[in-house]
Amino acid sequence: MPASSRPPTRQRVDHPPLAAGPGDDARFAAWLQRTREAERAALARELHDELGAILTAARLDAAWLSAQPASHEPAIAQRLAALQQVLTQGIELKRRIIDDLHPTILTHLGLLAALEQLLASHRMRFAGRVSASLDPAVRLAGEPALALYRIVQESLTNIHKYACAGLVRVTLRRVQGRIELAIDDDGTGFDADAVAQDRHGLAGMRHRMLAVGGGLTVTSTQGAGTSIRASLPAPARERAQSSSRRPSSIPAAAFGGGGRQQPPAQQRVTAPHLQP
Repeated sequence: MPASSRPPTRQRVDHPPLAAGPGDDARFAAWLQRTREAERAALARELHDELGAILTAARLDAAWLSAQPASHEPAIAQRLAALQQVLTQGIELKRRIIDDLHPTILTHLGLLAALEQLLASHRMRFAGRVSASLDPAVRLAGEPALALYRIVQESLTNIHKYACAGLVRVTLRRVQGRIELAIDDDGTGFDADAVAQDRHGLAGMRHRMLAVGGGLTVTSTQGAGTSIRASLPAPARERAQSSSRRPSSIPAAAFGGGGRQQPPAQQRVTAPHLQP
């Protein structure tokens, strides 16, 4: 057969088998999350290298123009100052997008430092109050740390966009051999039945916890806020250290703001825990 008429070489792409049980569900969820995070990391690198170089070059050119004699004319000086400010804002936006895509601080400084930075960022943009209680005894790395970080990140983003909350509280602690995360707000809440057809954000959180052997529970009451609970097994070395300690567990009910009473009826969206 002539070389020009040969069929193209087939590329083999290995996919995990379709889930058939709890173990397969966890493996598929882990593969899905690793693939997604790898794509986000690649995009973050491209933004850092390509867009960063473009913005930096433009900022240097603007600085050079500002040093020229013609720039002393008031109209030109004003436009150049405005241009430099816009470029500075663009560089800051690029940095924030890269941090959202791939939190390098999580790798270098750990989960607590990454959460503190994330909360500080939201305090600057959030009209209400953001409080946090982060147990320094919690030491997680790798996929479990990234899963909890992403859940806090997505929860804060959703609260900022939709909840109209006056108070947000984030709690991370170790309780009886498990790491527990709680995110409470006193916002508008939602009806679980009404969002049943559009629950991709909740499904993403569930998959993240399933991938690391944990579980997720979301409780929401219209007009009285939302409570998110994520739990996963503590690393084996941490369980031994915590066996002699008995920290209080995180309360399951969402808290109210300003003394507001919580209605008795609640909607629950529950993702089952995967046995470690």
